[in-house]
Amino acid sequence: MTYEPKNAFDAFAIRIVPDVDPITMTQPLGTRVVDHRGLVDLPALMVLFDDLGGLPFALADRTTSSLQARLTVSSGARPARTDVLRGDSRLTMSDEGLGSTRVDIVRGEDAVASGFARSVRVGRAVIGESEVVVGETLPAPDEAELPPPIDPAFSGADIVAAIADGGLRIGPLAELLGGTIVDPNPEALRFAVPAVAWMGNFFGTMHGGIIGTIVAQAASLGVAANMRAGTGYQLVDFTVAFLRSPAVDGQPVTATATPAKLGRRLSTVDVELRAADGTLLARATADARCDLSG
Repeated sequence: MTYEPKNAFDAFAIRIVPDVDPITMTQPLGTRVVDHRGLVDLPALMVLFDDLGGLPFALADRTTSSLQARLTVSSGARPARTDVLRGDSRLTMSDEGLGSTRVDIVRGEDAVASGFARSVRVGRAVIGESEVVVGETLPAPDEAELPPPIDPAFSGADIVAAIADGGLRIGPLAELLGGTIVDPNPEALRFAVPAVAWMGNFFGTMHGGIIGTIVAQAASLGVAANMRAGTGYQLVDFTVAFLRSPAVDGQPVTATATPAKLGRRLSTVDVELRAADGTLLARATADARCDLSG
């Protein structure tokens, strides 16, 4: 039975910890958020990071609305799908128009990801309420079946071509998004996702954390497409600038991942996210560590 999320927080099992200062949220991982390799990577953390990043600035002045303009994230050791993440955020700089928030995400005492969010006051009309819930940490969302092991003789180009053709699964996280590889070209891989209702925010447009997830997932696939057989990778740095937010009207958004540098230790890909009419929605850069075991 296909899981159908109610909203972005439900999809990623995110909750606000009650009566804690600074603002703290939890996210159990689970099989729902793994990729085509059965691993957790940065795309699985982007909704948590985005909400932690935006909330302190939003709460500093409730008379006007705000949006995220940019997220910058660095990751440490890869979390396991059995981990429960806990993140907090602090407003470090702000005035009436702009704010900067530091975000730290841990598992127990170990750092998983940290970075900054830039928010901007927009005065846009709010048409709904934030749907994040204050309450106890949820159980890990483990209803998704893990993807089967991938033949270690496959190159990255072989893997993404097989995913595009349906011979390999794209992984539970991309399946949650409804994502498909529409062009597996390693020089310009294209990953498309329908902008559906559960991805919306209280402005009626796509949640910034979902945009971040889509773009980071495209970056991950873009790195994967250029990997040698038998080698592994992990996204370790990611920056995304939000330029426009699409309506959640079922139309596709498409992320194109282009290699900027391919190396044996570090590779860099650039990503552009565009609406169905070609409007540029977001731009991102991701660095991946590429000297891991496959």
